[in-house]
Amino acid sequence: MSFPRRTAQVLAVAGAATLAVSGPAGAAAADSGTWSETSTGSVSVMSVAQPTPAVTWAAGANVVTDPDSGVIGFTPTVYERDLAKGGTWRQLPLSGAGAWNSRINDIATNPDGSAFFVGDQGTDAQGVLVGRYAAGSWRLTADTALPAGTVDAGLLSVSSVSARDAWAVGEGYDGDTFAQVPVVQHWDGRQWRSVQIPGSGNWGLYQVDEVAPDDVWVVGADYDTGQSLVVHWDGQQWKRTKTPAFPDSSVLFDIAARTPSDVWAVGWSRDTDKQRPAGLALHWDGTAWTEVPLPAGTFALQALTLRPHGGLAVVGGNDDAAVGLSWTPAAGWQSLGLPESDPQLALGVSSVTSSGSHLTVGGWHYVSSDDGDSFSSGAILTR
Repeated sequence: MSFPRRTAQVLAVAGAATLAVSGPAGAAAADSGTWSETSTGSVSVMSVAQPTPAVTWAAGANVVTDPDSGVIGFTPTVYERDLAKGGTWRQLPLSGAGAWNSRINDIATNPDGSAFFVGDQGTDAQGVLVGRYAAGSWRLTADTALPAGTVDAGLLSVSSVSARDAWAVGEGYDGDTFAQVPVVQHWDGRQWRSVQIPGSGNWGLYQVDEVAPDDVWVVGADYDTGQSLVVHWDGQQWKRTKTPAFPDSSVLFDIAARTPSDVWAVGWSRDTDKQRPAGLALHWDGTAWTEVPLPAGTFALQALTLRPHGGLAVVGGNDDAAVGLSWTPAAGWQSLGLPESDPQLALGVSSVTSSGSHLTVGGWHYVSSDDGDSFSSGAILTR
């Protein structure tokens, strides 16, 4: 069983427009608020993060296609929106970014003001792109601690609690056999070290969430069984926790922990190999994972963010429609009313972050045809 890696979509930054709203079938009345959309150039946004209540980051890559060869190249890029400086999106300087052919796949922020981002492997000797934020600027570095012989690696997720403690996960390939290689990295404040989770040889690792140095969650898929997986680090050992099994397959793409007994994970499941992936939401109560039923017709979920008062927001979707839902203990699931500005230009979304009642979503518009989907324009949605 194989699963596609989390797909990066091409986004950009240019003016803003307020759009009408619509929600997925089966969801309750839309969660209140009007979305504003900022269209974005040739910058593919893979992650959004909120380092402070007033500041939001959108990170990804400027995408350039060679007109002769068709080869696609990437330059790592970060945009910032600071409400104290007018609230417009602006590109941040990244010294040395031009030397990297890499996306920024994920970004993590910390209470001490530090932050990390992770990207892709450059040349085999260059290592994997890692950015560290301190004193108001980003420094681009190379993580060269990959498993021996790993090529074409990408760190898909990073999570941290301080400038001295971070985890990152992703995947690469064996340079000789081209077999998939899971990648787990730990930052100890001085250097990145490769970590091997026992039994992980045929796993896909998509997201990590570090709550504390002795409380780290990783999610993905077990390629041997075709089922989702969740593993937990308690500071001493890794332990796999049992997740619900489905007749065909399942996978988890994101996880977020509020407390040791309040953890959420999202992805998709299928009962047959021809079924369209259905959205999957799981909750950990400190003892076991339980599936939380979603509104009828909810498509595959890609990302989640925790919100106040025990709530959360999730986004995802597929070729038919974007998915945006909020959940609270009192009201259950409600539509976020994600915008659809033009029926000919469908909306897709893959990242979300929140601060109080405000949300930021990374998305894109695309055109569907018999030959597949083609990117039309990028979008950052704010509310």
